[in-house]
Amino acid sequence: MATAIQKYFVSPRVPRVAAGFSGDSFVVADLRRGRAGFQIASTAATPLPVSMLAPSFESANIQDHEGLRQLIRQTAEAAGLSSQRRWSVALPETAARTLILALESKPAGRRELEEVIGWKVERAIAAPSSELRLSRQRMSPAGGQERYLVTVSRESVISDYEILLEEIGWKAGLVLPRHLAESQWLTWDSTPGDKMLVSVSNTGFDSMIVRGGEPLLVRSNVCTPDAIADELFRVALYYKEKIIGEEISAHSLSGVLIIGSLDRQEALRAISDATSSQPQLIEPDTFGIDLRGESIAFDQIAAAGGLATMAWQ
Repeated sequence: MATAIQKYFVSPRVPRVAAGFSGDSFVVADLRRGRAGFQIASTAATPLPVSMLAPSFESANIQDHEGLRQLIRQTAEAAGLSSQRRWSVALPETAARTLILALESKPAGRRELEEVIGWKVERAIAAPSSELRLSRQRMSPAGGQERYLVTVSRESVISDYEILLEEIGWKAGLVLPRHLAESQWLTWDSTPGDKMLVSVSNTGFDSMIVRGGEPLLVRSNVCTPDAIADELFRVALYYKEKIIGEEISAHSLSGVLIIGSLDRQEALRAISDATSSQPQLIEPDTFGIDLRGESIAFDQIAAAGGLATMAWQ
């Protein structure tokens, strides 16, 4: 079954090769799927110089166009994927934002829907909608209200990436924020209950809680590393009090996937304390991924690999 993300953002079948700006690296990955889950057919990662890319929602990200073009080509060549033209791409964590918008009343038509969503986005982002690129997907209603998953980026920022990829000869049919790309792994965990993604970056973390392939909650927190556990507690407490409420236990949080540098046990304790539950850490072998003896870590390929899994959804 297609996830809420795939139903809208993907028209044709997506390729099983994907790329991602993940932390301080640019990564490409080619996946295969077998009976035991997913295997990495080919992958490569190249460190991103600070002077080359400055991820930001507000201003230009690419500081060295020629240098980044060469780095992307070299990374694809290192993985044996230089002949690939169709790609999915995960943007850096701060280049785009994700919102879940609830509508108090049903719009009369498409034009009114666009106006209402544009108005809500402007209030949330504090920027005129004319400067933004929006993508939306209708999700299951909740509390009698229609809900939409909306990704937002500045037109100038996303266009800069698109131009660069076109110059390389890539056709990027699917472009998502890093956390949405990483969240795709959660759709392959078949255990009951809600699942949580915690994606750590240099500026804080993004979190997403998913139920049945649809996001319930998305948060972006700017904080220092030593404050992450406290902020995670607050996110998880909001989930428990505002979303779970008195719902049956089958909808409680059962698993947490953590991407990035973070004390996983401390984070898990904070989430457990807030939700009064015992969620388990979701490990890469849940999806069949075995990187023992490899020079690359799951955290590095999580965004690119998550996008690539959508070829089988």
